Amino acid sequence: MSVPTDPEAARADASPAPLILEPPGPDSAHEVPPGPTVHGEAVLRKLEHLFFRLDRLLGRIVPESLNPLLHTGAIAVTSFLVATVTGIILLLWYQPSVYSAFDSVQAMSDSPFTSGLVRSLHRYSSDLAMFICLVHALRLFLGRRFNGAQWLAWVTGVALVGLLWFIGWTGYWLVWDLRAQQLAVGSARLLDVMPIFTDPLGRTFLIDEGVNSFLFFVVFFFHMLVPLAMGMIMWLHITRVARARFITEKPMTWWVMGALLLLSLAYPASNAGRAEMTAIVDGFSMDWWYLAPIALTDRLSVSALWSITLGFGLVGFTVPWWLGRRRPRPAAVVESRCNACTKCYQDCPYVAISMVPRSDGSTKYDLQAQVDPSICVGCGICAGSCDTAGVGLGHFAAIDQRREIERWMQESTASGETVHMAFACAESAADGLTVDPQSGVCEELPGYRVLQVPCAGWVHPLMIERALRHGAEGVMIVGCGPGECHYREGASWEKLRIEGLREPALRQEKVAREQVLLLGLDRTQKKELVSRAIQFGQGSPPPSDSPRLPVLTGLAAALLAAVFAGLVGVASDLGYASPQPSGSELVVSFKHPGRMSENCEEVSEEELADIPVHMRQARKCERARAAVRLRVHVDGQPVVESSSAPSGLWSDGPSVTVERVSVALGEHRVRVEIGDGPDPDEWTFVDERTLEFGPEHRRVVLFERVDGFVWR
Repeated sequence: MSVPTDPEAARADASPAPLILEPPGPDSAHEVPPGPTVHGEAVLRKLEHLFFRLDRLLGRIVPESLNPLLHTGAIAVTSFLVATVTGIILLLWYQPSVYSAFDSVQAMSDSPFTSGLVRSLHRYSSDLAMFICLVHALRLFLGRRFNGAQWLAWVTGVALVGLLWFIGWTGYWLVWDLRAQQLAVGSARLLDVMPIFTDPLGRTFLIDEGVNSFLFFVVFFFHMLVPLAMGMIMWLHITRVARARFITEKPMTWWVMGALLLLSLAYPASNAGRAEMTAIVDGFSMDWWYLAPIALTDRLSVSALWSITLGFGLVGFTVPWWLGRRRPRPAAVVESRCNACTKCYQDCPYVAISMVPRSDGSTKYDLQAQVDPSICVGCGICAGSCDTAGVGLGHFAAIDQRREIERWMQESTASGETVHMAFACAESAADGLTVDPQSGVCEELPGYRVLQVPCAGWVHPLMIERALRHGAEGVMIVGCGPGECHYREGASWEKLRIEGLREPALRQEKVAREQVLLLGLDRTQKKELVSRAIQFGQGSPPPSDSPRLPVLTGLAAALLAAVFAGLVGVASDLGYASPQPSGSELVVSFKHPGRMSENCEEVSEEELADIPVHMRQARKCERARAAVRLRVHVDGQPVVESSSAPSGLWSDGPSVTVERVSVALGEHRVRVEIGDGPDPDEWTFVDERTLEFGPEHRRVVLFERVDGFVWR
């Protein structure tokens, strides 16, 4: 909501206050506003330097609009949308049936410029989405942007990565090749410990005939449904961000599509062999962006797998609480100074400010600004937007800092010193400067008085005008590196204010443009900061950027797209060796109810007297189902001897088991015995055969009461 206001009147309200020569108290003027502090912050800040150096490296060859590391969130969403659209188109060719899925996908590979191209775009856009999501999460983690009000973005981001992985996992299931076979078996191992299936899910994947078509359709249904749920979580993910870059702008969109097309044409998506449940899979190539857990499901126990899954989930979701040390101190509104101009409301990057009806009884303005402390991140950008100092950080009040700057300038003028004023963002190259908070003197920047601020956007144009009016030769503002302001928009707003393109604007009739220098330098550029500060102090003009040649920019962007496509493509088809036992394998499984038995006892006369007449029985009997026993011999040697209790809530269902035995290659005599009664020496069902065990297939023996023994 915009409320008209008179800018000149607003600036008149903010006219210079009487000069105070003595310094204000330490809790107001000299305290550097602390950012969201986390445990291990020093380590995280050091590791974040890697991204700063990569930003500068890519910035030398492509403009910010084509630097993928500066648009990770938007690229992830754009890639996801490409995967969604291409997935819908693939329904024209795909047949969601366990019997025809592989053939329909294989047929796509035979049409590389139609269905095959769409399939490759679907696969590689999914891979790019996962890759960029991980880069995005790592960058925000190292940037400590998960503490305080930013917890919601972090938690929903972790959920989005998990759902994205789940979509890819189920998507590979639908191809129904050897990769799908391995992930289906691994998924069954995890789910079988949960009491949600009547029969162990693992029995479904013992032979091809046992694969449940309905289960395959359920996987297909979830693969199609989960992306819809992600839309709601994406909305929550950016709900506390103003002007979120949801999808890429046109140059970056062309870059993303170019990279995906390049990869799809150069290295079309392929299948592994057809899924065959009795096949012993020793190795294949797989997409490590989504199928990496196969390396764990093939090697670890179920308890270890669940421990890792729950452990990673718990650690990931709770990062803001176990790593966060304290919340940032939020901004506040001084109602008597608020003139309802809405500039702070418009500039806040985190929608923490709203315009509400007046609460101080003033009739001059209908509205006032209001800060939601649960959303505010303490950046102070609102202070740089307010002409009347009606909103800002209470512990770092703009009025107190203005007076402090005036005192510094007066001291310098009185001593005959030529001085420049510097406003140094705490997340910029000025992070490591040694500054005396009492005098503003900095060892590394002689001839400067330095005020450390939470963000470049905190600096109001009036602050610049006052410093020059009271004796500063020039004003230097040091913000974050280009394209990646720690508080999203602070450096951008400050640049527009200085150029006179955004209110509150620096008044050009009051300040010569060459008197103000705005630098965008990250924390690894301290030497360049010192050099540029010396040049500015000597009156040297800032170096101008060399114009980029469109042809060279295009070639550089194409090369960068090829590099990213290569990173995504290499990990999407790396080899994998499955840890299979030496020799071959025998699998024995049964589903069979044990025999019922009764245990009866006589009821005494006294007990009968306590029972209603119509319920009296002379004998009280309890029925129970016996456990089913299994014994397996190979060449006359016992290799399995087990007992399976009845299933069901009341232990009245059939017993179910799956036993696996490593067997040497060659011909072996196998004897399987099943006992379903209480007598341990009674074996009700017995079968024996000579089987040939080869290195490529396992042998499977199934038993059910209706079908009897089935040998595969």
